[in-house]
Amino acid sequence: MFDEWSAKYAQAAKDGEIERLLPKNLLPRLRHIRKSVFNDILVNQFFSFLEKEAPHVVENIGYLREISDLRFPQEWNSRARSLRRRIIMHVGPTNSGKTYHALQRLKSLSSGVYCSPLRLLAHEVHTRMLNEGISCILITGEEKKMPDFEKIGVKPYGINFRGDDSAQVLSCTIEMCQYSHDMKIAVIDEIQMISDLQRGWAWTNALLGLRAEEVHLCGEPSAVPLVKKICALVDEEVEVREYTRLGPLEVSKTSLWGNLSNIEKGDCVVAYSRKEIYEIKKAIEEKTGMKCAVIYGALPPEARAKQAQLFNDPNSDYDVMVASDAVGMGINLNIKRVVFMTLTKWDGEVVRSVSVSQTRQIGGRAGRFKTSNDIGVVTSFYREDLNELDKLMHTQPHHLEAAGIQTPSDIIELFSHQFPKMPFQDLWRMFCDIATLNDNFFLCNFNGQEKIAEIVEEYPLSVREKYRFIYAPIQSKLPMDIACLRKFAEAVSSKRECKIEDIVKLPTQVPRNREMTQTLEQCHRVITAYIWMCVNFPYVFKSSVDAVLLKEKCEELLHEGLVSIRNTRESKSALLQALESKMSALA
Repeated sequence: MFDEWSAKYAQAAKDGEIERLLPKNLLPRLRHIRKSVFNDILVNQFFSFLEKEAPHVVENIGYLREISDLRFPQEWNSRARSLRRRIIMHVGPTNSGKTYHALQRLKSLSSGVYCSPLRLLAHEVHTRMLNEGISCILITGEEKKMPDFEKIGVKPYGINFRGDDSAQVLSCTIEMCQYSHDMKIAVIDEIQMISDLQRGWAWTNALLGLRAEEVHLCGEPSAVPLVKKICALVDEEVEVREYTRLGPLEVSKTSLWGNLSNIEKGDCVVAYSRKEIYEIKKAIEEKTGMKCAVIYGALPPEARAKQAQLFNDPNSDYDVMVASDAVGMGINLNIKRVVFMTLTKWDGEVVRSVSVSQTRQIGGRAGRFKTSNDIGVVTSFYREDLNELDKLMHTQPHHLEAAGIQTPSDIIELFSHQFPKMPFQDLWRMFCDIATLNDNFFLCNFNGQEKIAEIVEEYPLSVREKYRFIYAPIQSKLPMDIACLRKFAEAVSSKRECKIEDIVKLPTQVPRNREMTQTLEQCHRVITAYIWMCVNFPYVFKSSVDAVLLKEKCEELLHEGLVSIRNTRESKSALLQALESKMSALA
């Protein structure tokens, strides 16, 4: 019977009878979603089609459709609806001062929260507040720091977190937002990430759920129409403040012509894989004699901050930065020129072009207001990329189409009661298939965590515990992470205490090469996952203090390794050899 109705559904879609599948409605979304999300839309619309055209076929799943009705996420935060909130958007390009103005307002009021996209940024705002004598709590997925009120000379007041002394400001990663109390102001940074396939739900929750008199949103203009649509659902108006870049930014008329000799002091060379970054670092140091700092996604935030300090310090001898797209957000760098080695990247599934938004955000890091590098320059390493780069830098990103949401755990738990023996990963897939969503929202991508769901299914955990595990900072494709995940799941299921020394042992030597550095990065990732477990399963994971000390030791080893790794002429890099051969052929 389903085959018959599947054919009818396909014909109806082809004939333009299904509103959501019309090209004018579907094509804008295809710019932002992957194949798996597109499949969810098709399956979801199939069930909606059956409810309308053949209710007898789906009458047995009517109750399940009712449970999985996610069309009204704005109703999940009723306490926020009781406030008359003022929504203010600060939008503009990189280096336009939009976040600065929101933070100035945050500092002027008696209670507030800063919601960061990155742990590094949460740390930066936390430190800035304390340095200015403002009491500030720091909360991330891995740590919580209370201010020393006596040291900064202020009395506790403002936000209260789980009975602790209160502070004026809470600086947190956005996933750690607190929704249990009223406040004067909330600042949500990088609001365009509300459409992120994996993490967008956290921005949606913050936008709809924070109980603040003023909610300040900072980010790209592309988010404005979507935010207005979402706020209209709760009868809230949006005030938009537009900013222009503080210093000039220009795309160079010439590339570097594929020649490393054209690298200059103050350059940031952008590549998109860890291997390429180390290869480029080695080649530049061999060719020019200039030292290179490095920043990439797998590098811990603390190590990135130290590398940034080396690059920003004019007396450090680190004249060049080699970085991934991780440089586009969260780190203040005194970059004179951004050099793109390529305009394509591997996204985990296919090699694709770097988006307009990413290119503009990374390129916008060039030039820093009121510094010696006031004028920013953007260029490409190879001549053939320059025209495309110029086009990307002068193109406005498409408006965002939908915001991510996360299913509340109590809804998943209720749904699971209908299928008590079904494996969790199958349960989740069924839920996604039949869930009903508003066109303004999508379910954040679960695919990357299916391996985690499959593994934790082997242990006697509750549905709520399994659901919590899938959001753990575990990389499911890495053997070391998976081995640790099994230990974590075993500990939680048996209610047996798990210490950090049961999970990881640090190397004792400072890394001397890329492979040793990668091993330390893996250790740091596992330690971070353990600290996350301490926050989410505190009755089992109790050695958080020891874990934090081990994390700091790991970060110090990483920093020493990155500083000490130097290359010799005896092992000329493959990249340098290839470039020299190419230049010789052209000559």
